[in-house]
Amino acid sequence: MMMLGPLGFAAPWVLAAGIGLPVLWFLLRAVPPRAREVVFPGTQLLFGLADPTPVTQRTPWWLLALRLGAVAAAILALAGPVWRPGPQIGGSGPLLVMIDAGWAAAPGWQETQARAAQAVEQAQAQGRPVALWLADGQGGRGDGPFFAEAGTAEAALRAAAPQPWETRYPVDPARFLSGAPKRLDTLWLADGAEHVHRPALLAALAARGSVMVVPPSRILRALSLTGGAQPALTLSASAPGDLPAILAMGPDPQGVPRQLARLTPPPPTAGPGGVTATLPIDLPPELRNRVTRFVLEGEASAGAVVLADDRVRRRKVALVGDARATEGQALLSPLHYLREALAPSADLVEGSLADVLPAAPDVIALVDAAPGAQAEALAQWVAEGGTLIRFAGPRMAAMQDLGADPLLPVRLRPGGRAAGGALSWGAPRGIAPFAGDGLFAGLSIPAEVMVRAQLLPEPDPDLPARTLAQLTDGTPLVTRAAMGEGQLVLVHSSANAEWSNLALTGLFIQMLDRLVQSARVDDRAETEATAAAGAPHWQPQLVLDGLGRPQPPGDLAPVPAAAFAEGPSPVAPAGLYAAGERRAALNAGGPVTPATWPGAVVESSGAAPGTALGGWLLALAALALAADALGSAIIAGSRRPRRGAA
Repeated sequence: MMMLGPLGFAAPWVLAAGIGLPVLWFLLRAVPPRAREVVFPGTQLLFGLADPTPVTQRTPWWLLALRLGAVAAAILALAGPVWRPGPQIGGSGPLLVMIDAGWAAAPGWQETQARAAQAVEQAQAQGRPVALWLADGQGGRGDGPFFAEAGTAEAALRAAAPQPWETRYPVDPARFLSGAPKRLDTLWLADGAEHVHRPALLAALAARGSVMVVPPSRILRALSLTGGAQPALTLSASAPGDLPAILAMGPDPQGVPRQLARLTPPPPTAGPGGVTATLPIDLPPELRNRVTRFVLEGEASAGAVVLADDRVRRRKVALVGDARATEGQALLSPLHYLREALAPSADLVEGSLADVLPAAPDVIALVDAAPGAQAEALAQWVAEGGTLIRFAGPRMAAMQDLGADPLLPVRLRPGGRAAGGALSWGAPRGIAPFAGDGLFAGLSIPAEVMVRAQLLPEPDPDLPARTLAQLTDGTPLVTRAAMGEGQLVLVHSSANAEWSNLALTGLFIQMLDRLVQSARVDDRAETEATAAAGAPHWQPQLVLDGLGRPQPPGDLAPVPAAAFAEGPSPVAPAGLYAAGERRAALNAGGPVTPATWPGAVVESSGAAPGTALGGWLLALAALALAADALGSAIIAGSRRPRRGAA
């Protein structure tokens, strides 16, 4: 491209046609040859008469200017003028157009295609061979770039699309460039994020010629899910700026998909590469269980979508107790209170320990009973990640070997403690305020809640660290301890109204919900363990495209567990997968680290690509020709003789 100040020309050779403008000027203003004078006697009769419409001997200057302006505008338009064009690719040899094509490139994909098309068009005008390479990790394009005429690259560019996984570069740059020319120039349309193998590929390309990098013009943002006791969404951005809202999408009670909630992220925290903001998923259980995905408002990429899976699903809770003792008195049964409290937010199964353990629940609630013959199996289930919640009661208080029970978070004294009677130790106690950093932080305690009886622990230095809730006299109400990968929880009072009126309040429901949600659920570590154990393939249920839009899986093959554990890839796109009763999502988003480009020319992210003036100049030429036609018609009409003239 030839530059004249801020004006550039894509085809400057067309300007050579301007040499003909002086010739055209001469032809347009030329005067016909002078007429030969012949004396005719009859002309004496015409002396003194004036011609009202004399024939012009020369073209009017304004008509001449219109014609020259139209021709000049057409010449300039054909030369491809661009006002303040962007930085140009140096060199005159082969050109490699490298395009990042992972999910991070999706938000500005149209701009990327336009810039690549401009580069290909420029190379075509210069007669340079061009190769287009999409860094999406997919096969089918050989081992390296294929250099051909620009028309081949244009066709491939029109069919290109971002993919629902991370941008992927060749592992071996030397092999990748083995069939490429020794000298070449590179235009790298980057997505702005750091990726594996990028520094090695950049060094290999810089060794062969100039490298111009075009970073995205907008901040890159991504959304990811963190599992655990309290699932949370993490919003990552490549630079500081306003964070968009997070929309919870799912079916309403009538089954119509829509926005269920709008979550506002907290102020971000600056990190080594970008900024992050973590937002716990604190939605009502019945609402959270309907959420199918979380999306960043205004962001169109697979990395801005988090699909909901077992990590945010309803927990499976098993209720185990001695129902015979309350036969005919259902409203007095501890299981009744637990059933009513947990049914809205959890999937319940009931039976003996032998019945519920094969169902692989997330939580087992053991009410006023001992594990018995299933103690060993129950201990193994807890050690593998289960949560056992035990509730005290009169039967448990009467056990002689209570202090030796290994499935309790603390050692208990036999007999328990009663309050409020003639032989009691004092008046019933209320619940002390919850710790600000504890599991029950923020819950409001009704003043009428009173505990009349409880099981007391033996003195232990670890007792304060294991206490989640306590009474106003400092004695524990809820204790917890880790056991392997799981946890043991003991509520030192009963699950019904026999020892306290806690079960009659909404606080009981809220505390149970916090305990159940603290249960460990499937996460990436568990997925990797399953893969190592030879779990079956994962069957795709739903996949995302690069823009984050849900799509049917089509003919996508089941994904081996080992490949599934590696995250989104060409064989396992971001989406929702199933293996038996388990549901797991592969989400493309994650931490965003801005890339650096040593040895390359980086175009300013705010640089405009330039304004093409060709269309405007052609329109101006057409307008000038229309004005010329109108002017010529006016002149021709003025030469006609007037009707009725003598």
